Amino acid sequence: MNLILLWHMHQPEYRNSGGEFALPWVYLHAIKDYIDMPLNILSNSGMKANINITPVLIDQWQDYNYRIEKALAEKNARKALDILPDKFLKPLLFKSVDDGGEDIRKWMCDHYIWSNYEQMVCRFDDYKVLYDLALSGSRQRYLNDDFYFDLCVWFHLSWCGECMKRYDPVINYLIRKGSGYSEGDRRILLERLLEWMKYGIALYGFPAVKGGEPPETFPEYPNMIEKNKLEELKARKKGEYEISLSPHYHPIIPLLLDIHCGGISAQMTGIYYEPVGFERYDGGLESAKRHMDSLSGYYKYTAKKNSVKAMWPSEGAVSQETLQLFSEYGIDICASGEELLSSSLGIDAHKPVFSQGKNIIPLYRVYKWKDTGVKILFRDSGLSDLIGFTYSKWRGDDAANDLVDKLNAIDDFDKDAAVSIILDGENPWEYYYENGFYFLNDLYSLISSSVKITPLLLSEAAGLCNENSISCMKLDYIVPGSWVNGNLRMWVGEEQKNKAWSMLNDAKNVLLDSIQEKNINKTDLEEALKNLMSAEGSDWFWWLGPDSPLFSQSSMEKIFRDFLKNIYVKTGKKVPDLLYESLSSTKNLIAEKGGIMKRGGDL
Repeated sequence: MNLILLWHMHQPEYRNSGGEFALPWVYLHAIKDYIDMPLNILSNSGMKANINITPVLIDQWQDYNYRIEKALAEKNARKALDILPDKFLKPLLFKSVDDGGEDIRKWMCDHYIWSNYEQMVCRFDDYKVLYDLALSGSRQRYLNDDFYFDLCVWFHLSWCGECMKRYDPVINYLIRKGSGYSEGDRRILLERLLEWMKYGIALYGFPAVKGGEPPETFPEYPNMIEKNKLEELKARKKGEYEISLSPHYHPIIPLLLDIHCGGISAQMTGIYYEPVGFERYDGGLESAKRHMDSLSGYYKYTAKKNSVKAMWPSEGAVSQETLQLFSEYGIDICASGEELLSSSLGIDAHKPVFSQGKNIIPLYRVYKWKDTGVKILFRDSGLSDLIGFTYSKWRGDDAANDLVDKLNAIDDFDKDAAVSIILDGENPWEYYYENGFYFLNDLYSLISSSVKITPLLLSEAAGLCNENSISCMKLDYIVPGSWVNGNLRMWVGEEQKNKAWSMLNDAKNVLLDSIQEKNINKTDLEEALKNLMSAEGSDWFWWLGPDSPLFSQSSMEKIFRDFLKNIYVKTGKKVPDLLYESLSSTKNLIAEKGGIMKRGGDL
């Protein structure tokens, strides 16, 4: 059987109008997950996997690199702090904690505990002591600068990827030191993290900074690794990976093309759905094309490694109109979820049917969309969700063996199966022991040595659709939906989500009127369109509604409202009072995996 493994990396636009990052997730996941993932693949000979990344994530990663490097080169200490784009980074260059202002101590105690307690904090006794003290409330006033600076350093160390923790002698030194970090230590840490971030983005084929020189080839292992380990890794035959992309700001394209299409999949999947209160999202096709138009500038970098244009549609959301758009843009292969395939075929795609002269499982086929060149994979929700939600509680080797046993069972039934495991590649690992290092390496080793399982790159999966292939089937109809339960309910059809769409639609119409009336200059138009595209991203709608935890919901919806405010400002119109009111609508404090991940189907 064939296995297509695809890890999806994404963050929305966090930068405000002044270029400051409202949340630190691009930087934190860059040093922890975006670097570890390709390195884990490379270090397993014979392994093949795929990594999807979004242009908006690449843009922000490059901005971090540029501004951290600029701050480190700045001689004036105050100017250096102003250049750093993220409040989480600034204390690394403080001379005194007082450099951060009177509220900085509380802020550091509140925010430098944003690490998974079981896996990222308790692993290090020194960090656990600081973490517990940071939660002590009134006792914080008795703590000196050493406490706050040590807490800061340990927060960043806890977020370092496993490859950095294991093999980088500088990071090893700081971990072993444990406490008493000097101003020089903090600066060395920031310098080292910058080296890793510049190396890390090259693993995806992109320049370290926007407009810079891209790597001539995709790099292998970095020189920051301890010499003996570096020589050992270089001596091995390397695994392979390909890079795919998503539309620029990660919008739900089916909703841009038809704001009411979510009602169709709601009926098909039997869920409650509240219609949006306006007739259509005017200019939606043009919006969708803007998110697609920029991709050629990113595919030119991934083309060094990929022979096809591969795409993970934002949240696996597709419709007939969306697939037609992909065809027009020359997309060769994309993917969605098994529940959507079941709704579209009118059968349970996971159950065997007699076809092509034998019993097959429809889910385990590559689909050719009508008579276009677009091929579609559909993820196995059960297998994907085991990695996202279950295996973090298991020993790494037991989990890897269990997954391979399940894949072997599929091969026993249908040796022509093409199984797709597709999931979030950044958020599961903080719940795993040592960032999933053992699970992933055991899994890759088992797959690459298997005589039953053939891992495929996306270009190879697309090649399964040839005239004589029995791994490929034609698909002439698809229901609008996504990988989450086969519908679009995570982004529309609920009171607060619909309210956000109405606010977005109103702001967009103000911009369209300004364009029509030709009363907006080129600079303001570019900024307004950037804010519109940022606001069209999927994340803001994902977090709204009664099921999401309050803190995450409120922090994300505020960013969304700020984008809309900026559209009014750039068009010279009054900002509506409604945009100063919170969209948060929940009393929940917790959700499974913090609400950042969802299962493919209902439990």
